[in-house]
Amino acid sequence: MLIAEGISKSYKSGRRKILDSLEISIDEGEFIAVMGESGSGKSTLLAVLAGILDPDEGQVLFEGKDLYKLSDEELSDIHKRRIGYVPQSNFFLKNYTILENIVEPFLAGSSEERLAYEEKAKLHLEKLGIGDLADRFPHELSGGELKRAAIARALAIRPSILLCDEATSALDVTVQQEILSLLQTLRRQQGEEFSILFICHDIALVQQFCDRVLVMYQGRIVEEGIPDNVIQNPSHSYTKRLIDSIL
Repeated sequence: MLIAEGISKSYKSGRRKILDSLEISIDEGEFIAVMGESGSGKSTLLAVLAGILDPDEGQVLFEGKDLYKLSDEELSDIHKRRIGYVPQSNFFLKNYTILENIVEPFLAGSSEERLAYEEKAKLHLEKLGIGDLADRFPHELSGGELKRAAIARALAIRPSILLCDEATSALDVTVQQEILSLLQTLRRQQGEEFSILFICHDIALVQQFCDRVLVMYQGRIVEEGIPDNVIQNPSHSYTKRLIDSIL
């Protein structure tokens, strides 16, 4: 479904390489976690995969199409309909209600399209436990509630792949588990084509929900595999240190 080949990205005029010739492939229906210390390149990776941040080198293929060779219109259509992205920071327009923020990309569409999208948005807000907050404004919600709203916004387009950057970091473990259970349920409901890639630091949740875990260090994926195997028998020295620091 999604393949990244030879992805490199540097900041500060090339002085620091955030992604270093990185390779990754995501199959249809996979639930994948990305782990790594702060600064390892996790957020940059997701932004590149989402088609939001241009890589310096390499290509990102989504269903065979290079995201960075598409027209602005084609890329916008993919963002609205195929790739759901939950950024680390919650970007909500302060003068719009939560529901209006979710349907904002479709405000210029047909009334039928907007109504259908609103219904999907309301459904996901309900499932995430904040259905009663749809008509409130962003400043009236807590950080955890905004995280849930951001997830609902990404899910409302019924994406083929969902990319979550620290989507559950502001929530307690119980709520994190509830959200990941919901994502698992949605994956089953939508069939084999729905894939999820998310950054997570909770080993128990990774073991419980994920098919595969990727460990990032200095802009590269240094280890990957079935969560139990990677966590219980890490082969890379960095993975061992990371696991020990979390446990």
